Amino acid sequence: MSNNLKVSVIVPVWNDPKRIVKCVEALKNQTMPFEHYEIIVVDNGSTDETYSVIQQIEGITALQEFGAGSYAARNAALDLAKGEYVAFTDADCIPDSCWVKSLVECAEKSPDFGVIAGEVNFFKDPDDNVENAAIAYESLFSMNQKAYALQGVCITANWLSKREVILNHGGFNSRVKSGGDHEMANRLTTSGLNVVYCPQALVLHPARNYTEIMKKRRRVIGGTWDKTESNAKVLKLIWQAIKLYIKRTLIIIGTNKISIKQKFSVFHVISSIFFVSMSEIYKLSSGHQSTRS
Repeated sequence: MSNNLKVSVIVPVWNDPKRIVKCVEALKNQTMPFEHYEIIVVDNGSTDETYSVIQQIEGITALQEFGAGSYAARNAALDLAKGEYVAFTDADCIPDSCWVKSLVECAEKSPDFGVIAGEVNFFKDPDDNVENAAIAYESLFSMNQKAYALQGVCITANWLSKREVILNHGGFNSRVKSGGDHEMANRLTTSGLNVVYCPQALVLHPARNYTEIMKKRRRVIGGTWDKTESNAKVLKLIWQAIKLYIKRTLIIIGTNKISIKQKFSVFHVISSIFFVSMSEIYKLSSGHQSTRS
């Protein structure tokens, strides 16, 4: 491996052979010279042909990690990564051609940074059946990296840190299946480091359909459940779900970004999210395990 290796790009994948190929194609066509970064793809126990597919891709490192959850997969790659920096994205994302270069440029201009949070924009994948209500919901409420950075957090769809910093803070919490990115960022900011928003480092993320949004909500509730130690966590999660529902309702009422008709359709989505949250909290409190899908 080159002594000039600057960045290790880490991508976990689970049962998604088609999209990971598109993601890697974008990663191999960066403006940063290929000898300055590496690509590590970690299959997280796929039950289909995903691992076989990534093994056949030239120019990348293919790993397997059977501990359930993307954070366990990211930790496995961290142990082997050789770059000064580690950049994370997701298997269904399409990074812009200047993505790696822009992240590094932001990092080198930002003293005391813990995380560089790149921008995430949504697109409608022609192969997906995405409802207009789902797209409107995503545009209003999902993956707002600028807002996240102001709160001192970031999502791993578009994240860069110094590898040493992540390892010195214990890596990601591999016990959780969702929310480990915010938890890791909180640890870094608590130690005095900053989350810096980098709008020019762009990743495109496919808008999720209604079913996928509900699956995501179950993962989020499960991730919060797994990392909450309080004896009153049932009440805590219920209260969080109620607050989120009220907050989003007020945003829908006040926004001028979508039409009146779209407001009603998005309200239906957030109402469904609320009922899914209540259902998942009940299941978890009854002894069920958190889900990754």
